[in-house]
Amino acid sequence: MKATKLSTAAAKQIGVYATKSLTAAKDKVKTIDLLVADNVTSDMLKAPAKGADTAFFDSVKAAVVTGFTATNQALLKKDTKALSDQQKSDKRYWQQQIGALVNDLYRAMVRREAQAAESNGAGADKASWESVKRKVIAEIITQAQSKEASTIKDMASFIKDLQSALARIPAKA
Repeated sequence: MKATKLSTAAAKQIGVYATKSLTAAKDKVKTIDLLVADNVTSDMLKAPAKGADTAFFDSVKAAVVTGFTATNQALLKKDTKALSDQQKSDKRYWQQQIGALVNDLYRAMVRREAQAAESNGAGADKASWESVKRKVIAEIITQAQSKEASTIKDMASFIKDLQSALARIPAKA
C-alpha cells in the first residue's frame, strides 16, 4: 500500500535530517576555509608514500578521531588481538570512517583549489573584471535613459555620473 501522506513524526524527522545535513555542509566549508588559511593543500590530505613523513597526515587523522564518541575513541586505542570478533568488526568500521572523512576533506579541498584556479585572472576565454563592469555600467545607463519614472531625484546627473565612471574604464579592458 502506498503512503498518501507523511506522518507527523516522519515529517519532523525529515526536517531534523535536513538541518543536520546543512549544518554538516557549512561545517565542511568552514573546515576547508581554515585549512586554506593554514596553507594546507589537497596533496597534504592524501596518505603519504611509504617512507615519507606522516606527521601531518597523522595529525589530520587524530583530529578526525576527536569527533568520535569516547567509546569509539577507546575502541580504536585497544589492541585488536584482544578484541572479540564483534569489537574487531566495529574497530575496522571506525578506522574506515577516519579514512572516509579525510577523503571527504581531500575532495572538498580539490574542488576549492579548482575554483581558485578558475577565478584567478582572466583566461583566454574569460572577460576581464573591467570589461564586465564596463558592460554592466553601459546597461545601467541604457536602462536609466529609457526610464519614464523613477525615485532618483536628478536622473540627468545620475546618467552623467555613470557615463563619467564608464569613461574611466579603458575600452580595451
